[in-house]
Amino acid sequence: MFSAVAGLMACAAARVLRPAYLPATCSPAGAQLAAELKLAYQRAVIEGYQATRQLMEKRPKKGEKHALASRDIAGNVNAVSVQFAKAASTLDPDGIASELIRLFCVGVPHMNELDNQRRVATVWSALLAPEVVMREKHGRSIALQGLVEIAAQWLEGGTTPAAKEAHASSDTKFISAHPARTYELLTDAAKQHGLDHMKLLSSVIEPVILPLGQYVGARQAAAGVKVDMSGQEPEQKETK
Repeated sequence: MFSAVAGLMACAAARVLRPAYLPATCSPAGAQLAAELKLAYQRAVIEGYQATRQLMEKRPKKGEKHALASRDIAGNVNAVSVQFAKAASTLDPDGIASELIRLFCVGVPHMNELDNQRRVATVWSALLAPEVVMREKHGRSIALQGLVEIAAQWLEGGTTPAAKEAHASSDTKFISAHPARTYELLTDAAKQHGLDHMKLLSSVIEPVILPLGQYVGARQAAAGVKVDMSGQEPEQKETK
């Protein structure tokens, strides 16, 4: 009994002494998982680009009056960016997270289940909380591509750059712990149920990041960007 109580006290003390934005432990596999996420995102960008280019170049079948015009496709793609930018500049973390689900997770496997939507939105709300505070404090914008770096940093170290920055200032320190606390809660839940906690962390990140990559690729295609996929890294050239 004494050892159990002592262990709990030591754990509590460690949580008090360490910086508030850092989780108690981060998996050594976190860096590898973050790298894999970035690679999966790049592949999703290419998939979105290719699919949109094919759609834009598709000719109407015999008997059809017209095909979907390229300008209509570009308009639809750009409208999503406008909607996100509006949400990111005006909504709170919960609102932005809900907008992410609505804009990018339509058709994602298992995301038609309300419980999964709530789980993903709750985690992303925690990750976006420091971003929103920094937006209000410094007038910064929250960019689509920035979500990838937020997710990768969180998987690797249990926190985000904005959370670290928020922790350094007394007036924003209160919000800096949100990403780390969420990381810890998911890790503890995974251990309790005998799950791979890195897979659990990925399960709340990938439903947003992979469709986001497909969208970014579609936006490149709609903007007339030419992508050379002959090398390992896509090379983008503006169409003259």
